[in-house]
Amino acid sequence: MHKGEYCHVTSSQSLDGLEVIHAQFTDTVFGKHAHADYVISIVDAGVMHFSHKGTTHNALPGELSIVSPDELHTGSKGRGEGWRYRALYPSLDRMSGLYQELFGRSGAPSFHGSILQDERLSRQMQLLLVKLESGAETLDLEVHWELFLVNLLQKHAMQRGQSPRVLGPAQSNVERVRDYLADQYHHKVSLETVAQQAGISKFHLIKEFKRYFQLTPHQYQIQQRLNHARAQLKVGVSAIDVAHRCGFHDQSHFTKAFVSAMGITPSAYRQQFFTR
Repeated sequence: MHKGEYCHVTSSQSLDGLEVIHAQFTDTVFGKHAHADYVISIVDAGVMHFSHKGTTHNALPGELSIVSPDELHTGSKGRGEGWRYRALYPSLDRMSGLYQELFGRSGAPSFHGSILQDERLSRQMQLLLVKLESGAETLDLEVHWELFLVNLLQKHAMQRGQSPRVLGPAQSNVERVRDYLADQYHHKVSLETVAQQAGISKFHLIKEFKRYFQLTPHQYQIQQRLNHARAQLKVGVSAIDVAHRCGFHDQSHFTKAFVSAMGITPSAYRQQFFTR
């Protein structure tokens, strides 16, 4: 980390282990990465510059941004001395379940924009964060969390039809590869083996996979390794063991990839969870 930077990670047992991050970055630059959970951020100071959905954005103080699972994004300072922000990481299951309850539609909700211009929602998130930091009672936290998510989904989630999505042959092939890589995240696999899963040439696979997911197959596998690594670090597995279990070449490679995605070393991330 650069001078003046910090990244504090906590989890709320009152809200089913909801992960909360409070961080400040000055010169750290986050490369393209994705998360297994949703990321809802609010900027407290400075400007957060990021790319998402093929467009660059500048989130200003008080503004919310949202990134869905497996959506690529970056992060860096927009101007000045950096940015300070807080973020919530609701799980895919939590968001999908509430989406189905509200709209009667299965699947993961997606959102219209990257930055949400919504003062009421911003105030709701700020109040929730205050309550989390002050150790409010469980029932109070649950009420505010539920109302915040309902408001978020009702005002900003994209409404989709109920008819099942029909995949074309090309997308069906690359989604089969995606699922295979997710299952085999901790193994070293060859491009030939992966291409056989799709029944297409290696070149065609790379081209189609990147077109649909904006990542090469190897980059996608790294993201899956990082998602599993975070889960293992949270329960106290050492960074050395996590690197080995998740298929990284060595701990140095693991640390570099983890810092690029999270802005904090695996050991520091583990310590913040494991000591609470």
